Amino acid sequence: MKKIPLFLLLIILSASCKNTWNQEDKDAFYQACTEEARTWAGSQEKAKAYCDCVFAKMEKKYPNEEDALEHIDILAKDTDLIKCKEEITGK
Repeated sequence: MKKIPLFLLLIILSASCKNTWNQEDKDAFYQACTEEARTWAGSQEKAKAYCDCVFAKMEKKYPNEEDALEHIDILAKDTDLIKCKEEITGK
C-alpha cells in the first residue's frame, strides 16, 4: 500500500477537530470505504465486512478521530488493516 486509500483521505477532508468517532464520522468513513472496497471485493457484503474490519481495528488503536488523523500515514501502512483485505479476498 504505497498510497493512502480513498476512504482514509475522506476522513482527513471531513475532519473538524472532533475528539470522538461520532455517527457522522462513522457514516462518512463507511460510505467512502464501501465505495472503494466494492471495486475489488465483488459484492456489497464483502465490502461491508472489509470496512467493518478496518474500522474496528482503527477505532481500537485510535479511539477518536483526531488521533486517527494524526496517524494517517501509519494507518495507510498498518499491517492489521492490510490483513482485513487479505481476509476478505483470501490472498
